[in-house]
Order: sequence, then C-alpha cells, then structure tokens
Amino acid sequence: MRKFNKLIFFILVFVSSTIYSQINIWDENPSDSQKELDSLLAILPYSTGEDKIPLLNRVAEIYWSINPNKTIEYANEALKLSQKLKDKSQEGLALINLCQGYLFNDSYNKALEFGLKSLEIRKNIENDYDLAFTLRTLGWLYFDIGYFDKALEYHTETLKLHEKIGDKQRIAYSYNSIGVIHEQKGNYKLALSFLKKSLELKKEFKNKNRTAVTLTNIGVCYRKINELDSAKTFLESSLKITNQIKNNHNKANILNELSMVNLMLKNYDKCYLLLKESRLITEGLTDNKELIVENDRIMSDYFLAIGNYKEALSKYKMYNLGKSEIFSNNKSEKLAEMRILYEAERRKSEIKLLEQQRNLEAQKKKSLLVGAILLVVIGILVITSLRNNIKKKKAIYQQNDRLSKEKLKTQALLQENLEHKLEFRMKELTNLALFISQRTSIYGDLTKSFKSLTFTSINQTKKDITKLIQEYAFKLNINEDIQKFHTSVETLQSDFLFRIKEKYPHLTDKDVQLAVQVKLKLSSKEISNINNISLNSVEISRHRLRKKLNLDKKENLVSFLENI
Repeated sequence: MRKFNKLIFFILVFVSSTIYSQINIWDENPSDSQKELDSLLAILPYSTGEDKIPLLNRVAEIYWSINPNKTIEYANEALKLSQKLKDKSQEGLALINLCQGYLFNDSYNKALEFGLKSLEIRKNIENDYDLAFTLRTLGWLYFDIGYFDKALEYHTETLKLHEKIGDKQRIAYSYNSIGVIHEQKGNYKLALSFLKKSLELKKEFKNKNRTAVTLTNIGVCYRKINELDSAKTFLESSLKITNQIKNNHNKANILNELSMVNLMLKNYDKCYLLLKESRLITEGLTDNKELIVENDRIMSDYFLAIGNYKEALSKYKMYNLGKSEIFSNNKSEKLAEMRILYEAERRKSEIKLLEQQRNLEAQKKKSLLVGAILLVVIGILVITSLRNNIKKKKAIYQQNDRLSKEKLKTQALLQENLEHKLEFRMKELTNLALFISQRTSIYGDLTKSFKSLTFTSINQTKKDITKLIQEYAFKLNINEDIQKFHTSVETLQSDFLFRIKEKYPHLTDKDVQLAVQVKLKLSSKEISNINNISLNSVEISRHRLRKKLNLDKKENLVSFLENI
C-alpha cells in the first residue's frame, strides 16, 4: 500500500511540474487552477526534501492573484528548503514567487529586492526561459510604478531571449507588453505596430483570452488617436471572444472602453446602455474597485455630455472617493519609497560607472605614456634603418632607371623599325595588287583585241595569232604574281585573318579573301582583275559579304573591316 501511495505521489509531482513548465498562470481557467491547488495541497503534507520544493513553488504561483499572502508564505518555505538543499533553479523560482506576492500586495521595495535576487541567480544558471520570466516580472514592476523607460528596457531584453529561444507564443506576449508600454508613453503609432505583430502571432495558438486582451489594447490605442471606427471594431471583436470564454472581469473593462468610444461618437444611448451593463457585471465581481471607479468616471462624462450637470457632479464625487480608497496613503508612501529606492540605486550605479570610467581613463593615460615612449624609441630605430635603406635603394633605383631608359629606347627603336617595315610591306602589297590589276587589264584588253580580228586568207597567220591568244590566256590564269600576292596577304594580314575567322566562323575562304582585298582599299574593278572575275561578280560578292557581316546599308564596309 505504501509503495502504491508513493507511486501516486511521484506521478502528481511530475504532472504538476510539467504543467508549470508549459503554461502561464495568466492563461489558466480559475476552476482548473483551483482543482490543481486542491490536489497539490492534499499531497503536500506527504512530500519531503527536494520533491517538496516544486510543489511549494507551484502552490505559491497559483495563489498569486487568489491570495498574495499565501504566495509569500509558501514561497518563503520553498526558498528556505531550496537554499538548504542548494537547488539554485528552485531558489530562483521561489524568489520570483516572493516578488509576485509582494507586488500584488503593493510592497514594491520588497518585490524589487526579491526580483533582483532571482535575476542574479537565473543569469548564472543560464536557463533562458526562467531568465526571461524574471525580466518580464521586473518589467511589469517598473511599469506599475510608472517607470516606463525602465519597464521597456526589461521587456525588450525579454523579447530578445524569446527570439533566441524561438518561442513564437512568448514572442507574441513580449510584443503585447512592449505595445502596452509605448501606449502609456503616448507613442500610439509605435504601440499599434507591436500590438498588431502580437495579434498576428497569437492567431496561430488559438488562445482566446490573450487574443481578446490584445484586441482590447489595440482598440484603446485607436481611441486615443481618435480613430473611433477602428477602435469600435477591435473592441467589439474582443467583446465577442470574451463572451465566449466568459471572463467577466475583462468583459466589464471592454464595456467601459466601448462606452467611451460611443460617447466620443455621440452615441449617447448606446454609451449609457454599455455603462449600465458594465456596472451590473462589475458589482458581481470580488476584485471590482478599479472597474467601479472607471465606470463612475465615464458615467460622469456621459451626464456632462447630455447636459445633466447634477448627475455629472454626483458621479464625479463618487469617482474621486473611489480613487482615494484605491490609491490610499499607504500605497502612495510605498510608491514614493520605491521611487526613492530606485533613484538611489540608479545613482549608485551611475557613481560606480563613473569610478570605473575614471580608473579606465587613468589606465589609458599610463598605457598611452608608455606606448608613446616606446613609439619614440622604435621611431628613432626605424628612421635610422630607413635612411640606410633609402640610400641603398636610391643607388639601386638610379642604376635600374638608367638601364630601364636604355631598354625603353632600344624597344622604341625596334618598334619603330618594325612599324616602318610593316608599313613598307603594306605599301608594297598594295602596289603589287595595283600592278597585277593593271597588267591583268592589259592582258584582258590584248586578248579582246586579238579576238576581234578577222582572218580570211592567211591561214598560217591565223594559227599563230590563235596560238598567241591561247598563250596569253594561259599566262593570265597561272599568273605567279597573283599567287605571290595571296601569299603576302596571308603573311601580313594573319592577325586580321585570325580575328575575322574567329568572330565570323561562317564566312567562306572566298569571303575572307574578298574582305582582305576590300580592307586594302582596292576598288571593285581592281579586285575583279586580281581574281580574274567579272565586275558584276565582285559587286554580288561584296553584297553577300555585307549581309553575312550583318551590316546596315549606311555602314561603311572598309571602316568596319579595319576595326575588326
């Protein structure tokens, strides 16, 4: 029987610790929390040692909003036991539970003391989830006392941790927190950007309670920038979800907000109905003082708007009285004490930082002095060495400069000589082409003259002349000068031949030959004589060549070929 009871005990411990690691107290259903609390209180007397600490911490956590004094009681017990057993993780949790307990009791100095201790422990154990929760709690603490810049600093650090972890749900919570802080600072546009990011992420998790809260926050921002239609849309969406989950406290708050929007829109009847509904729900709640005070304030504004000054004054007096009760002298003193403590802590940190900076500056000055002396010594050695090197290098440079100039002169002369030779050969080649053209023309004319002769009587003479015509025609076809011309072209124009063949591989040998002759600026007649073809054939070939080179009619063929 004992073994069975022990097994049940360990199962409950495991379940409760698992629940703690996966959910947040603000997302829980109150009835579920009460059931869990009853179960934990039932097994707590039977637990001992290290098994007891997580149970004590979980009970303390559930009591946050139910009974903060109980939170402090159980968290103190968890703290003592965790310190005794040297369990740093549970010690950090116990400290943050104490922070929450004192925060709910408006003991801000105590809350800050335990929150900072928890932060110190959780930074050392390097658990990002726990560290983020402590930072978030401290952020809300500073928010509650009106130190919004400090609150923003803690919540921004929390967001970075959530992004590092990659937990989208917690990132959404951080966006909402930062948005609320910016709203309190009056940065409504910036607040809206964070709140909308939060809302977009929350849609994935289907957490109706959190979604409704963010919708309400967005609605409040729109109301404060006087975009009343948008404010109304978001608040009504929040109200719809809140009705589904039956959260009367949030519902009363949303109804108050909606009544303000309708008052600004001059929908006085609707405003009054919403205020009455909110008041009815609020009176059925236990923790309702702040909601009643807010309802009285809006009701006063409503009566003032419709001209009922008597009721407006009556409601305003009720509002002032309720506000005085909530913000008691005790709380005012605690807030003042907390702010003094915070300012003292801030001043202490500033003094410490200034001392560190002063020490650092002194060390820097010493280091700079030693460094300067070393630099002077090194500088002298370097300068001496450089002078010697400069003298050696100058002598070497002057010698090399003389050699370089002589070499350049030699190269320039060689280049000039080659250019002269090339120019001479090009002229020679052109002259040869012209000579061939002229001679071919003479041969052609001679042949035509002989062909035009008519012979009627002297047969022998006719035979001789016919033989002469055949001889000249043969010489014209096997002309050695033409072959020499083509050979010279291949030698002198080898670079051009390589480039044109590489760029236009589809050109035939005859196309390339024609391109070279055109580049030499030979006329169509001269080209026809050199190649022993008709002038018409040359013109057709030139036209075909232009087409293959993709030339427009306006483009000059010779200039194009010279630029290849």
